[in-house]
Amino acid sequence: MPRMLGKNAVMEQLLADGVQYIFGNPGSTELALMDALQDYRQIQYILALHEAVAMGMADGYARATRRPSFVNLHIAPGLANGISMLYNAYRGHTPLVVTAGQQDTRMVLQEPALWGDLVQMAAQYTKWCVEVQHVEDIPMVLRRAFKVAAEAPQGPVFVSLPQNTLSDEGEMRIVPTSYTEWRTRPNPDAVERAAALLTAAQRPVVVCGDGVPLSNAGPELVRLAELLGAPIFSVGRTDPGFHTGHPLYLGGFNLLAMAGTRDQLGKADVLLLVGGSFLNLTNQLIYDPTPVLPDDITIIHLDVNSWEIAKTFPVEIGMVGDARLGLRDLTEAAERRMGEAARSAARVRASATAAQKQRMRDAAERQLQAEWEHTPISPLRLVAELRDMLPRGAAIVGGGGTSGGPALRQLLDFDAGTYFGGGGGALGFDLPGPLGVKLAFPDRPVVGFCAEGNAMYTDQALWTAAHYDIPVTYVMVNNASYRILKMNMVRYLGESGRKSEYLGMDFGEPVLDLAKLARVWGIHGVRVERPDELRPALRDALALGRPAVVDVVVDGSYGDFF
Repeated sequence: MPRMLGKNAVMEQLLADGVQYIFGNPGSTELALMDALQDYRQIQYILALHEAVAMGMADGYARATRRPSFVNLHIAPGLANGISMLYNAYRGHTPLVVTAGQQDTRMVLQEPALWGDLVQMAAQYTKWCVEVQHVEDIPMVLRRAFKVAAEAPQGPVFVSLPQNTLSDEGEMRIVPTSYTEWRTRPNPDAVERAAALLTAAQRPVVVCGDGVPLSNAGPELVRLAELLGAPIFSVGRTDPGFHTGHPLYLGGFNLLAMAGTRDQLGKADVLLLVGGSFLNLTNQLIYDPTPVLPDDITIIHLDVNSWEIAKTFPVEIGMVGDARLGLRDLTEAAERRMGEAARSAARVRASATAAQKQRMRDAAERQLQAEWEHTPISPLRLVAELRDMLPRGAAIVGGGGTSGGPALRQLLDFDAGTYFGGGGGALGFDLPGPLGVKLAFPDRPVVGFCAEGNAMYTDQALWTAAHYDIPVTYVMVNNASYRILKMNMVRYLGESGRKSEYLGMDFGEPVLDLAKLARVWGIHGVRVERPDELRPALRDALALGRPAVVDVVVDGSYGDFF
């Protein structure tokens, strides 16, 4: 086997695995890697001025490519700065290989500057953590890291790289990572029993998670729902894997208002959950003792990860298997069982769901027209103008917060693979995430749909956008407040009659002007305060072919959240 330095082994393994980018922020414990990079120009280092920016970019890149991205942070403080985005990646099952330089192991007992137990720090929010002890282990550890991050359920891993292992020399074999073939079919007997329950159901409902688009199972899910005449809901951080304009798709759940989720699911007699963690069906920031799902509902859960099945609520049938293969088998079994009477009933249910969706769309359009000339600008008008201006094939990245997010879901339909929400709960994804998606999709327009409070957690990402000239168009939904906190304050106070002053929830002065902040770095930035300014500002920014920020002052009123 050839002999090489540890730092070169890292680069050789990254080349073998087709890594194009390292997202990072370097420090003294990363000097060996930064030195080695000079001899490996096939790999581009994307510099972030804060570790959360590097993590957010890597998250967006990995979600767009569906393969692990590579991050390098700086020892204990740098890892600490990145943990908020590591939390998001863990909750959202994003495949990341996160590394950090560590002090020379011969110095550890002296507790040198910046040292910390990196493995212990990262363990809570990773699938696997390790610190390399010997230079010869570097290729094996990196291959294992890529494998574990990529196999289902996908998620982040962490590797600590002590300085002496990078500077030592050893005999090492470099080969590409061997990945697990994790797509399995569910038990045929369980499929038949599930098909019997679904075809006998009077009010079946389908809920899908991020495992559906990951498995490219959107068409299969739609086919089964059409056969059953079942409405479809989704949870997760991305589009559901099929065009969201489908008449059976009723969108996601408002997890800030659990009563609405109960209304949407409480009428079902059989609930099919596919490809995801459905813990967030009962996710609450303010405790509500009323169960979301009624006791008499029959639940069928299909997922590649057995840990998720029956984790929160009991299921009648739990099936371990790939979403795409499992849905195919379920559909074939259901088709064999359904007679004409059952198919006719399914068509009636499908027509009722399509009519419900049309009523929802009509109501949104009426509200849009009523608010068209409002100042501050209605979030619905912002989304409507953006809808009309979006280039074909554009990807939308970011949640838009509590003002923009609902408007986006009400008015804009997405093709499969074109929406990447924030998710996870930690703020900071909205600015760096679109940069990672754009690096993954260099030939597609990418729009960052950002909440201004979220953006301020990682505003250093604008420097990276300018430095590398990454042509993302940012649309800032600026309501000048932490509106989500106001919403939860309303819920917290409930019927008490007490009024809140919303302390610490309004930004006030100085004004958060994201357009002015963009111009500091030479980025095209426009602040929009009047409705008639909106369309030309969006048109000019989208046509620029360079980074741009359109900071839109929207109505953030909070009189009626629910």
